[in-house]
Amino acid sequence: MKKIKTSPLLPQDFVVEQISETEANIVAYPFETGYAVSLAHPIRRFLLSSSVGYAPIALKMEGAKHEFDSVRGMLEDISDFIINLKSIRFKLLNDLTESEVNYTFTGPCEIKGSDLNSDDVEVVTPDAFLATLNEDATLNFSLKINQGIGYVPSEDIRDELDDGYIALDAFFTPVKRATYSIENVLVEDNPNFEKVVLNIVTDGQISPLDAFRNALEVMYAQLAVFKSEVSVQAPNSMAERIEDSAELKTLTARIECS
Repeated sequence: MKKIKTSPLLPQDFVVEQISETEANIVAYPFETGYAVSLAHPIRRFLLSSSVGYAPIALKMEGAKHEFDSVRGMLEDISDFIINLKSIRFKLLNDLTESEVNYTFTGPCEIKGSDLNSDDVEVVTPDAFLATLNEDATLNFSLKINQGIGYVPSEDIRDELDDGYIALDAFFTPVKRATYSIENVLVEDNPNFEKVVLNIVTDGQISPLDAFRNALEVMYAQLAVFKSEVSVQAPNSMAERIEDSAELKTLTARIECS
């Protein structure tokens, strides 16, 4: 006979498995049957839709008027240059949320992501290819790089730019993959409790733990819409488990809607 309960079992075990700088597993258990997926699925959605990243939103290149133009001495035309640029992932430094960076290259050379580092910008994909210049070529261009979330098409950016800039589709999301698996775990004599294993892979702009932390913050903020009707606080046992984790020492596991 099943024991009569007045509240579901609270998960007590929280583990962070750091696989690499850009990949980690977040493990939590035990959950009641059905609870694991109820929590894992929205967290995954927030990871993919609300993680803050960086992307170039506009390009200004000397000698180019539009994205279908070409520049003397550069092997690639502008459209190919833009496609290559989208494979390069930037990170703004010094707490900047936007920056305009100017570049000058003289051929012959092959331009890669590592060549675009500056005092305000770090490229986290240093080996990504951008363009090839002939021996008599000089390439001058500027990039506007912004912080943001999700995907913003160039049509939504174009009207905000000064003359001479080419608007770019901006893909800010730094999370490359977010998946989860549900496993059964034994609690006392019951094998039907569940464990969540959440795998997070980022592009290097932020760490998997920062992405996880950000997803939880967004999730809690969305739940705050109910604050006028209800006040909810996670039990101390679970809050203390997360606060004591060295990797997540700044993460608060409480929903405070007072």
